[in-house]
Amino acid sequence: MTSWAASWAKAPPHTDPIGTLADEHEFLTAGLAPVACAACTTEVLVRKASRMQTSIQWQSSPAESCPEFAARVAAGELSARIDTCPRLREAIEKAVATGEVAVRDE
Repeated sequence: MTSWAASWAKAPPHTDPIGTLADEHEFLTAGLAPVACAACTTEVLVRKASRMQTSIQWQSSPAESCPEFAARVAAGELSARIDTCPRLREAIEKAVATGEVAVRDE
């Protein structure tokens, strides 16, 4: 056994639950802005980490609050596989263009 191998030790476990919860809360909520669909008024929370990346957090079941999702689910699609409603996408793009939703890498 080499001398460096004998001195290596695993880092101690992180035991700061307050810091961990605060970090998790920050990660999940930082930069989220409310955006309402102009067609059905469904409101979601949106974060843009870049021009190409958009995070959407639904505040309600999409299939229950969005007519587009409801129709597609009724036709047999799985809600989780639907990218998003085109009208909601337009509302998000408008919110980005007007500065209501900031793009974090700019």
